[in-house]
Amino acid sequence: MNVNQETDGPVQPTLEQLDTWCEQALSSASSEAREEAERRLRYFFPTFSETQAELSDAYGISSGQERVLAVFPTIKGPADAARLMTWFLHQSAKVYSQTYVVRRLRTLVLNHLGVMADDQKSALRVSLLEAIREKGSEMPAFLVDDITRTLALVVMFTWFDMSESRDVIDQVLEGAVHRVLALQMLRAFVEEFNRELPARYIARQRRVVVAFRDKQLKAIFAHALEAMRAATPAPGSDTTAEQRQALSQSLLLQRDCLGFDFIGLAPDEASDDAVAIQIPSTWKDVVQVDGFLDAYFDGYARSGPPISSQFIEVLVQVASIRRSFYMEAVRVQFVRRMARGISEILSGTIGLEDVENYHHLCRLLARFRCIHTLVEIEDAAEYRDLLAAVASFTMTGLTLWEWSPNSIAPLLTFWAKVAATHDVRDDSNAAIAGDVISETLPRVVREFLRAMVAATARAADSGDSPLDNTDLVLENMSSVAAIARASYERCAPVVLETLREMAAEYQEMLRTGQDVTVVELQLAWPVYAVALCISARQPYRSLPEDDRRDADMFATALELDRLVQQRIQSNISTPPCESLELALLQTHVAFRSSFIGEGGHKVTAVFAQLSSLVGLPDGAAVLDLILQKVLFNLRSWPAQSPVVHRSLQLFHDMTAGYVSVRQVAKLDTITLLLANHSSEQLQFLHSIDEYKQRALYYGGLARVLFASDTPSPAQFIEFMHPWTATVDELLAMPEEQLVQDAVRPNLIRVLRDLRGFLAAISSKNNFMRFFEWLMPQRIELVHRAVRMGRDSHVQIAGLKFLAEFAYNRTQRLNFDVSSANGILIFREASQAIWEYGRLAIDSREPVRNVYKERYKGVAVCFTTLMRLVAGKYVAIGVMPLYGDVALERAYQTVLELLRQFPIADVIAYPKLGKATMSMLEVLLAKNNIDLVQLTESAHEQTMRLCVEAFDHAETAVSSAACSVIDGLLTAAIECADAGRSQKLVELVQARPDITQHLLKTMLNIVLFEDRPNDWSFSRPLFCLMVLHREFALQYTSQIVQYQPVERRGDLIAALKDLLSSTELVLTTANRDAFTQALTHYRREVTAKNLILMVPSTQTLGAPVDIMKSTDTEAQEAMAE
Repeated sequence: MNVNQETDGPVQPTLEQLDTWCEQALSSASSEAREEAERRLRYFFPTFSETQAELSDAYGISSGQERVLAVFPTIKGPADAARLMTWFLHQSAKVYSQTYVVRRLRTLVLNHLGVMADDQKSALRVSLLEAIREKGSEMPAFLVDDITRTLALVVMFTWFDMSESRDVIDQVLEGAVHRVLALQMLRAFVEEFNRELPARYIARQRRVVVAFRDKQLKAIFAHALEAMRAATPAPGSDTTAEQRQALSQSLLLQRDCLGFDFIGLAPDEASDDAVAIQIPSTWKDVVQVDGFLDAYFDGYARSGPPISSQFIEVLVQVASIRRSFYMEAVRVQFVRRMARGISEILSGTIGLEDVENYHHLCRLLARFRCIHTLVEIEDAAEYRDLLAAVASFTMTGLTLWEWSPNSIAPLLTFWAKVAATHDVRDDSNAAIAGDVISETLPRVVREFLRAMVAATARAADSGDSPLDNTDLVLENMSSVAAIARASYERCAPVVLETLREMAAEYQEMLRTGQDVTVVELQLAWPVYAVALCISARQPYRSLPEDDRRDADMFATALELDRLVQQRIQSNISTPPCESLELALLQTHVAFRSSFIGEGGHKVTAVFAQLSSLVGLPDGAAVLDLILQKVLFNLRSWPAQSPVVHRSLQLFHDMTAGYVSVRQVAKLDTITLLLANHSSEQLQFLHSIDEYKQRALYYGGLARVLFASDTPSPAQFIEFMHPWTATVDELLAMPEEQLVQDAVRPNLIRVLRDLRGFLAAISSKNNFMRFFEWLMPQRIELVHRAVRMGRDSHVQIAGLKFLAEFAYNRTQRLNFDVSSANGILIFREASQAIWEYGRLAIDSREPVRNVYKERYKGVAVCFTTLMRLVAGKYVAIGVMPLYGDVALERAYQTVLELLRQFPIADVIAYPKLGKATMSMLEVLLAKNNIDLVQLTESAHEQTMRLCVEAFDHAETAVSSAACSVIDGLLTAAIECADAGRSQKLVELVQARPDITQHLLKTMLNIVLFEDRPNDWSFSRPLFCLMVLHREFALQYTSQIVQYQPVERRGDLIAALKDLLSSTELVLTTANRDAFTQALTHYRREVTAKNLILMVPSTQTLGAPVDIMKSTDTEAQEAMAE
């Protein structure tokens, strides 16, 4: 069948053909076969929501053809399409076909159910329910789920209009379908009602969801609860497959009911263990009944995996119900029964050999303790039994890292919550289990460290170490630190003792020459414990004794660090341990944040203790030690190591604050570093690929150098001396010698280092020092780099330096009016743009990587020119008056570069697209456009780029494209109104096809799509309507013609308000009024659910005139 042959006409396909196309569309390995099958199926199963790219008749920017969706002649609208889809769903027995058509039907229902008549909606609802009744038992579970979700959308959108829709759930509850199928359907209903729809439906969905929550959800939960009780086996009896399936579905349904978004906030899953479930008080007669928790604990004990783990999952949700849901007496009973049930499972190790049961039980412990403080039962036997059972369970569980690594975190969370509410004065109070807690907390800390140390030793051979996930390590250690801080007198000695024992063993192994690879890995755990304990210090709660304990631990970590450094300096054959080094760095970070901070040195007991232990009398001495540690790592570790990155990040943090950078600037070590910053001993400086590391390093040095705001000229010259020597040496070489392998790395390094240093300069005075050092002789090295056409790495290094040099960051380039410095910067940068552009345009060399070798440099050129013009530190408007060709050459170069590359490529590469539109936005702004000599081809190319940018992934890029069009058209209209004849006016008037295409494209976006930047689109759209008022009215009227009769009345009224909102004369007031009218239009169509249909070959209606239509005529249009 060929649906495009008008002579033969379309032919009704057979069921077998449709099945074949569906299978090809979903499973074919050939993209061409998939696209062809999709095209054919789209003809018979249209959703009237197809994107512009999917429409059958594509058109060019000036062809004038409309994109119209081709559909089967018998399909006159969404109701006909839905009828054909449901027919196919009933007739086909193929899973591929049913899956495809249900997904198409869901899209149709989501967007266009509102245009169907009530009897058509009812027929669709009945048909979907019948499909599940007839075929649900034979369908895969995911397909039943998809159909039910589509049915749920129909019910949701007709909830308040048709009482029969609300009865669907009641029918399912009353047994309209098989028991297991009913549970599965109810689960899909709950999930669909709880799912957040697109923004345009939110207001309407929320109203329905609230009604569903208040009237149906409780009944669904009660039904699931009864089904669970009925399917739970008696003690010692076997279960059938159907019984197990019903039990599983009932538990999953209860889990989804309890996980419903009761308060409309949809909490982040990442904070799952800290969220209380806000079920309504009306549920008390279902939840607060005798035997409620018994059913779950009995079901867990009588069933096996995976159903047993589902019982625990539901218990996790039940334990999360808000405390205020229970009255005090009921809450005491609930907490007691929950505590007793958990204790029984733990004491009898019931089902804990299954990893899922084990993990969910750990989650249950954490959630139960997070929601309930257990203060209600702290003087009851259940409380003591629970803590004793959990303590024993924890000691075993901590050793099972390999078996269930994610279960340790909730165990630690349980004890961290217990510790947070424990008062050390109750340590000996057995009446409230104070003795159990005081004994258990240090045991948890000790056993955790022992378990992780042992697991690290076992994982040394397999390579799967618990230290691999640093974020998880820090998360678990934070809980350990919270536990330790709650009873620091008991727990701090545990951490210190563990560290000292292992450090002594490490020292002995070093002395005897043994392999210390595994021991270094193991040492990371007590070192991390020290770091996190120090970091968890709370100044208002910390006692002098606690600070002295921190000093003891920090001093021990420093002694260990000294041993590690000695080992590294001794030319070891085995590489040092990154995990241990990262842990040691963490201790330095923690101590600095807790005891020095940003506000200056704090006098505490810690420094007196440190002075006696390791000779560090104050915060300045510690800072100097930390800086020496950073420099040692930079000398000892390769550039790619995370140790280097973390050390540089610490150096950056030390120099980022106003106070801290001045503290660092006073240190002797930093003075030495400033004089030797390019030392050959710093390994990471040898690499040319790690720019971000170099930027962190030299950015920190720049902040230190300029910490006093006015460093002496001698200090600045001394600091720049290594770069001065390198740059002068490179300038003395012939250009052809710079490409040699022995010279090229030095050129890249110096350009990147200077860029990193320059990026940290924020004041005008400091920038002037750098400017005077660079100009006018040394800037020639940058031009040489840009002219190296066969080495894109060198070119880009030079261009990026110039982009930073021309950047008016923090107004550092605001020179005096009489200064020529701005013009000099503009000339040098524009000269580099011209040099690179000529090489890129004239190059005939084959390109292996088009982005790295071409587009990346072009993007930097565009960014540089944008910064030059947007910086406003040079009066570029006077350049043509004085015959300065710098501006003209730069403009011509970038416009020619734009013409050289395919439009699709410019937008396909995100960085290039962003740089392009940002540059055009500045260049074609109303106050700059007179300086740009746009040709007809450049004008057309710019408009094509803007149209492509409308669909860019980043909203900022599409907004910039709108700004480009707005600036260009505003200038043209104002010149024409003023009677001034300019080339721009001629360009716009000579190509009405371009502006009409822009108008159609923007109207399609505004009317058919829901964009977050409607304000940006409204500005150029108003200009286009000023130019083509009649065309805009004609096109919007044509769009209305293709809409269903049921929508035309409301749509005509909304469009009339939009188009008549203001006079179509280009003034600021009129433009603002149109923007407000567009916002009002968006609110109206959202409130009335006016989702426009894509024009199709079968939906063309009678002509309408929007501006002449009265309210009566609009009502008549609806009546038709």
